[in-house]
Amino acid sequence: MDNILHVDFNSATEAKQAIYIDPSLIAPATEDAEFELAEDHASEPIKSLEDIERISKWYIDNGRYRDNMLFILGINFGLRVSDLLTLRFCHLIDDDLRFKKTFPILEKKTKNTRKVKKNRCVTINQAVVDAVTLYLNHTPNVTLSDYLFRSLSNRGKNINKPIHRVNADRVLREAAEALHLDCHVATHTLRKTFGYHQMRMSNNDPRKLMLLQKIYGHSSVAMTLAYIGITSEEISEAYTNLNLGYGNHYLVDSAIVEQAVSNF
Repeated sequence: MDNILHVDFNSATEAKQAIYIDPSLIAPATEDAEFELAEDHASEPIKSLEDIERISKWYIDNGRYRDNMLFILGINFGLRVSDLLTLRFCHLIDDDLRFKKTFPILEKKTKNTRKVKKNRCVTINQAVVDAVTLYLNHTPNVTLSDYLFRSLSNRGKNINKPIHRVNADRVLREAAEALHLDCHVATHTLRKTFGYHQMRMSNNDPRKLMLLQKIYGHSSVAMTLAYIGITSEEISEAYTNLNLGYGNHYLVDSAIVEQAVSNF
């Protein structure tokens, strides 16, 4: 009865209070005990447009054009990183060396979980075109069959393989740490940032929320809201400020008008 776990509840009132076990009960590890973990979904979207610009500029200023391309395509495509890393230049550029308007992709999760397989159509916008062109301007000997995010360690060996998702995570964390971003950045940040700004761009339109639910394959809109970091307060504010058919509608707010004009 002496060798039992003893917890001092008086000193463990706070959630972060450390609880120690009697050292006679367990010995130190004698070998590596690595184990697989699911990807951390606690990552957050990058909500500040200024921070998005700062990250891209940091990559470019440091000559990391591939990493800038990874970041820009990630936040504009909204793909899972496992699908993003499979992309090749021929997904985006046709045989006549013209950027495509859209391209289809069979997402891995869809392929593995759905009986009826369906491609997702991804649109290529100007931000993507600019990031890819910038990379190509600074990277010689690229072919259409090359992976977009080719491992730099393999380039000298002429091996056409993409970077591992662990390295993609490291690439994002390096920028976040260098710029002291006040959010938890990981590979899911790219996909969440896409969704967050889709909602903000639409002024939290419920129809856009349903579209994102479909894109993400979520079972409920509540799951999508939690995933992209849109709070219930922000949704409520969108309804409160609308006031259609009432004299004090949203266009009366000069700040909203100015933003609408600048966006137009």
